[in-house]
Amino acid sequence: MITMMKAEFETIAGYEVSDKDYYNIIEPMYMATNLTKDDFVKTISKKRFALKPISTIRREMRKCASSLKSTCDHYDDIETYNRLYALVNEYIERRGWGESVGYVVTSDQTPCRCSYPAVIEFYGRNDFKTVDVIHLVA
Repeated sequence: MITMMKAEFETIAGYEVSDKDYYNIIEPMYMATNLTKDDFVKTISKKRFALKPISTIRREMRKCASSLKSTCDHYDDIETYNRLYALVNEYIERRGWGESVGYVVTSDQTPCRCSYPAVIEFYGRNDFKTVDVIHLVA
């Protein structure tokens, strides 16, 4: 049986998959078939396995922050805060940073002095140097 590397799968499929999904599900499935690489990739559900592009995650973070800014004078939207922080963690994972990168969320205030997340700065945990900055609200 000819093996298929994760990078080969992603090139043929046209999308990225997580290491966990590839090595625990996709690769064992491929090794159990007699399909060509191209035919096998066609059988895999993009909807189930494709990771969101990083640009989509950034856009979703900005959307959450904008929503928090527009509603913060009226109520706390805990669900949107939780969604934002889940996206931040997904972003860290997608970038392959793992535990080596931390982040700080800087808030800004509305005229009514309500705080909302405005900027996320990602930094290296060993050297504390900035590795990325996302301005959430213009």
